[in-house]
Amino acid sequence: MHPDWISGVLIAFCGQNLVLAAALARAPAHAAANRCLALALVVLVGMTSVHVLGWTGRVEVAPALAFLPVKLPLALGPLLYGYIHGLIRGRSAPRAVLHLLPAIVHFAYLTTILLLPADVRLAWKDDVHDDLIKPAIEAAVLVSLTAYGLAGLRLLRRYRTWLAQVRSDADRYGARWIGQVLVALMATQGMLAGVRLYTWSVGELDTGWMQIWLAVFGAFIGVQGWRCSERSFPRMEVLPQPAADPAQDWAALGRDWRGRTQAQGWWREPDLTLADLARRLGTNAGYLSRAVNDGLGVNFNEMINRMRAEEVARRIDAGDGAPLTRIAMEAGFRSKATFNRAFRAVYGLSPSARRRAAQIANSSRRLTI
Repeated sequence: MHPDWISGVLIAFCGQNLVLAAALARAPAHAAANRCLALALVVLVGMTSVHVLGWTGRVEVAPALAFLPVKLPLALGPLLYGYIHGLIRGRSAPRAVLHLLPAIVHFAYLTTILLLPADVRLAWKDDVHDDLIKPAIEAAVLVSLTAYGLAGLRLLRRYRTWLAQVRSDADRYGARWIGQVLVALMATQGMLAGVRLYTWSVGELDTGWMQIWLAVFGAFIGVQGWRCSERSFPRMEVLPQPAADPAQDWAALGRDWRGRTQAQGWWREPDLTLADLARRLGTNAGYLSRAVNDGLGVNFNEMINRMRAEEVARRIDAGDGAPLTRIAMEAGFRSKATFNRAFRAVYGLSPSARRRAAQIANSSRRLTI
């Protein structure tokens, strides 16, 4: 690629990402989460700015560009983790400033060196920075991206587990795109490591393609974050635990409450939550969760979606010719993907395959009669 062409593309992406960052910073909902994401976009713009200003990676970077205090990759991991935490907890991550302390120190270091006289700055770069400090910073960036990527995946996994325990529409808030972002973050870490290994063992490498990746990565998380900026995500909270009672038959209690839920048809409500059902059953969320999880061996989401899948199967077997999606929505499912996944989990085949089998069976019965 021609460097001028790359710079043009980067400038366009940087402009878009800054606009997205400004919009996210002003979004009233999820303030803590959206501001973290806005700052992450600014960091990504800063990471590509040196290339836009003229350094392609093939030649030695000028001291004035090397110490420009806008390239702060140590802030990227903490900010993306802070976004996830703010989205699902509704508040900033604990000790957020401490998480950003390495990036703050890096910023102070770059600013200090940039303010030195040009000859002193050049000598420092050649004698100290390139041999000692730069490798240390690059190693810290790789460790940071890996650590925060893994921490984000763990937090997202815990959130999805919690959602399945308390909501019948858990898939609606699963935020699968955040998992994709974290995987992409880990891929970015691998790319940065590959670039560094190549530089150490072979020589300077044109990093234009890497800058394009960072710009596209920023655009992706910015657009997705803006799309979710007004969505109300349930805040993950610890379920109250019932008092220990060895005499309590959780299986019998679970069967009773499941039967009442089935008979009343509450499972048809797309937004049904554990707390809603507990109130109707005259108990609390902790007891209901224990009865479902320990007594029935499933989580709340699985119990409700099984009832919905059974209703769809009943209508299919009865020869209902309505579109499967309409039947699913009338049974309480919110999306086709959730419906297909839940139905397959219960019956081991897709709804369309069940309909074909039912049609063959009904035709055979008519021929027999």
